[in-house]
Amino acid sequence: MDAFALIAAGLPVPEGDQDCVNELITWGYVVIDSEHGNRPVALDPDDVSRRLLEQELREANRRVQKMTVLPSITQQLAGPFQRAKLRAGGGSEYIADAAVVNARLDDVVGSAEWEILAAQPGGPRTEVQLNRSVERDTAALERGVAKRTLYRATVRDNAITCQYARTMTTRPTGKSAEFRTLVGPFERAIIVDRRVAFISNHLVAGAPEHAAWQVTDPGVIAYMVAEFDAKWRRADPWHGELARRGREEVDTVSGPAAVRTTPRQREILRDIVVGRAQQATAQRLGISLRTLGVEIAELKSLFDAESLPELAFRWALSPDRLVDDTDHTTDVGGAGAEGEGEEAAA
Repeated sequence: MDAFALIAAGLPVPEGDQDCVNELITWGYVVIDSEHGNRPVALDPDDVSRRLLEQELREANRRVQKMTVLPSITQQLAGPFQRAKLRAGGGSEYIADAAVVNARLDDVVGSAEWEILAAQPGGPRTEVQLNRSVERDTAALERGVAKRTLYRATVRDNAITCQYARTMTTRPTGKSAEFRTLVGPFERAIIVDRRVAFISNHLVAGAPEHAAWQVTDPGVIAYMVAEFDAKWRRADPWHGELARRGREEVDTVSGPAAVRTTPRQREILRDIVVGRAQQATAQRLGISLRTLGVEIAELKSLFDAESLPELAFRWALSPDRLVDDTDHTTDVGGAGAEGEGEEAAA
C-alpha cells in the first residue's frame, strides 16, 4: 500500500521496496512505462479489479462447464474400458507395472465404503510400506470402513509391524482395525467392499515381481471372501503384542503403557466373563451399583462394545486379559488408585 501510494503520487520507491512493486505489477495494479526510463505507473484500482474479476468469472465458468461434461465423458469411455477388461479375461485384468498396481489400489481403497479385507502372507513389511499404509488405512477407518488384516504368525517377532498393529487397533476416533495371525501359508489378496480384489500373479510367466491381477468377477470375489473368512476363523487375534519369550506374561511393543484398563476395570471384566451378578461385583469391590454402571459404560466405550456379551468377547481378545494384577507395576499411571479415591469421596 505504501509503495502504491508513492507510485500514484509520482514519487520514487525505495530500492528496498522493489518486491512490493513487483507484486503490484503481478496483480496488474502497476505497469512499467518503458518509454520513460522504466518507471512504474499506477492504474485505477477499480478498473483493474473489475477486469480481474471478469477474468476469474470466465475461468470459473470454464471449470463449471468442464465438470458438467465429465459424467458424459466418463460414460462414453467406460464402455471401451470395460470391453477391454473383458477381453483381458472376464472380470480380471493383469497389471504388470507396480506403480499402476499401487495407483489402482489407492483409488479403490480410497473409495471403500464399508469393508476392506487384506491377506498379507509375505511376513513383516518395511517401515516405508507400513507408513504408507497408515495414512491410507486411517482415512478409510475415519470414514467408518471396517478393516480386517490377516498376517503370518512370524510378524509377531517384528517390532515395526507390531507397532503398526498397536497404532491401528487403539485409535482414539473412528473405527479400529482388526488383526489376526495364522501359522502356515496362504495367498495374498486385498478385497474391497466385496466388489473389487487384487491378487498376486500366478499366470503370466516371467512377470515382474510386483505384478498383480485386479478382479471384479462377483463369483470369484465371493469365493475369495469365503476363503478369507475360513482362515480368519482359524487365526489368532492380535493387537500388536510381540511374541512371548520364556515366562513373560505380557510383552507388547509399548510395554506396560499398552494396557488400556485399570486394575478395578479388569476386576469388573473378569466378573462379567464368569457371569457374576453386578450387585455381587459392586459389593465385592466396595462401590455402589450406580458407580459400577458408570464403569461398565466406560468399558463399553473403551472396547467399542454394544452389549455385555460383546464387551466380554472383546476383553477376551485384548492383551489386557494377560495382565497379572498381583504385580501392580503393570498398571497405567496409577489410574486405578485415582479411581478408588473418587469412589471413597462419593
